[in-house]
Amino acid sequence: MIVFSGSLSSKLKADLLELAQALDISLDGARNNPERVSLMQAQLDGRPQLKDDPKFTGLYGRLPRGQKRTHASLVDALGPAELLLSVPQSVVDSMTCNI
Repeated sequence: MIVFSGSLSSKLKADLLELAQALDISLDGARNNPERVSLMQAQLDGRPQLKDDPKFTGLYGRLPRGQKRTHASLVDALGPAELLLSVPQSVVDSMTCNI
């Protein structure tokens, strides 16, 4: 299975055409890569259910260049359980909870 990920703007024409085929969309009207990227991004934005498809999930959740992730955006991107699993065990072990 082909898995797509990364920024659309860095992809070559052949990669964008392969992705378009996987999404069953036409890029015939696009004359260059910026137009292809724009069409592809519109398709991805209009189909948020693809975020849950392992084949396409890597195309979602990226922040524009220069923006930093906040805790809230990490929880949104990963989900609380996955965020907790990403904490090293040594950090978890050093935490105390006084209830």
